[in-house]
Amino acid sequence: MKALSAGSEIDAWCTKCKMDLGHRIVAMLDRAPKRVVCLTCDSTHNYRPPKTGGVAAARSRTGSRSGGTRGPTAAARAQAASESERFAAWERHIAGAAETAFKRYNIEAAHELGDLVLHKKFGEGYVIDILDAGKIAVMFRDQQRTLVHGHK
Repeated sequence: MKALSAGSEIDAWCTKCKMDLGHRIVAMLDRAPKRVVCLTCDSTHNYRPPKTGGVAAARSRTGSRSGGTRGPTAAARAQAASESERFAAWERHIAGAAETAFKRYNIEAAHELGDLVLHKKFGEGYVIDILDAGKIAVMFRDQQRTLVHGHK
């Protein structure tokens, strides 16, 4: 495994996106990442380890930091399954798509169902619904968002 250094990429919990995402290390302290910048939303924050693996995942599975025996509730399991399905659907639509297949989001551009959209802040997404003449529902990596389109 390659030693971490400033400029290296690492998975971390993004405090803005509220997800585990790829980050670039911008500051180190004693050979450990201290500050990172999110490669998705460009926010800079203190490094937080990913919540989907390692100690954080073990803590969330046990329900406490002291190693209790409680597991996640049924509602939490259902939400995680739903989130996992949503992410898998997003990945199927986006995976392997050429950069040229995406339309840069512009409030004036009209979009159709299934269009691949590249948004400056939210990243890559695809149109899942035409809500009315001026609004579309777009599924991005982190969540579904309603955007204005065709506005001149």
